[in-house]
Amino acid sequence: MSLPHARYIVLEHEGVWKINLDNRYYGPFATREAAVENATGTARKAAEGGYPASVLLMQGTRFETLWTNQADGASS
Repeated sequence: MSLPHARYIVLEHEGVWKINLDNRYYGPFATREAAVENATGTARKAAEGGYPASVLLMQGTRFETLWTNQADGASS
């Protein structure tokens, strides 16, 4: 059985930068860069634990993959 994909979504929520993971918000962070750095560090730890992991930046309805440990970049 494969482990669930950990998707860390960085977004501006209620006027501040936050990270959404499994519909739970973490933060706030002072800047987008701080949120991305935190999300990437946490995603790397999840990847070291064997989880498929990605960091996505949400802007409006668009998602940009900023980091992933998936070879094809796909979010399975």
